[in-house]
Amino acid sequence: MAIDYVLALGCEPQKLLGVGRLVELNRTRILARSALAHMREDGEQRSPSEIEIQLTMRKPEGDSARGVTLQDLLDEARPLDEVSQHCSTCPAGLSREFACHRRIRYPIPEHVEQWMLARLPRKLDNTAGALLVRGLGEFGWDGAPAAKLRAAGTTYFESRVAYGVRWEGEEGVIEISSDQLFQMMFMVGNLTATHSLMLALFLGVIPHDTSVHLLKDAEGKNQALAAAHVASEPDPDIEQVAAFLRALAVAARLDAAILIDG
Repeated sequence: MAIDYVLALGCEPQKLLGVGRLVELNRTRILARSALAHMREDGEQRSPSEIEIQLTMRKPEGDSARGVTLQDLLDEARPLDEVSQHCSTCPAGLSREFACHRRIRYPIPEHVEQWMLARLPRKLDNTAGALLVRGLGEFGWDGAPAAKLRAAGTTYFESRVAYGVRWEGEEGVIEISSDQLFQMMFMVGNLTATHSLMLALFLGVIPHDTSVHLLKDAEGKNQALAAAHVASEPDPDIEQVAAFLRALAVAARLDAAILIDG
């Protein structure tokens, strides 16, 4: 299980296939290629047409399973080949084919939650801190949807208890949990460019003290986002969330939505 997200760029592959179908096909290709790579590492030398797997789909109405070969899955994803040439002129400048679609695997490890919270502002006396406190009050991000997933077991979160950060504010103690942060990132529906900009600010993709007046000015905002940087992480679990943070800056810069399916 995973969170799928897509930069809605309106590019040719997304227009020709439709975003939903592109995600479905690319998800199938990722599954087949990953499974084959792991099997090759383990010494499996049979062709993809000879390797059968049981594919289980988890849906709200219940699980369903079907037996397929890896070649079946690769064949199902073949329509991607017919549009992949357009990725060379990606409007976001992404270098990998269909890099507009990425995934964050469940369960979320504990150290990833810690890494995410550590990116929040250390103090509230800056733009990020002030807007974060305002957002928590205005939008009611109480973390309940994520807490419900966490309470169901370890399918979604490795830790049964949310992590948290506490600040001393002008009106007393201000706290935010990793459940609240997860809700803000992945459980508010598709992300508008403005929401992506705010998350980029909260999570240090752009400096926490970036002037709000700069962010309101189109040229100033683009300058700030052009300098946005999230370093590559050697830990693959952290890197998949770091990639999402980079996507926030791209979405805000291009005035594009991020479509969330998780």
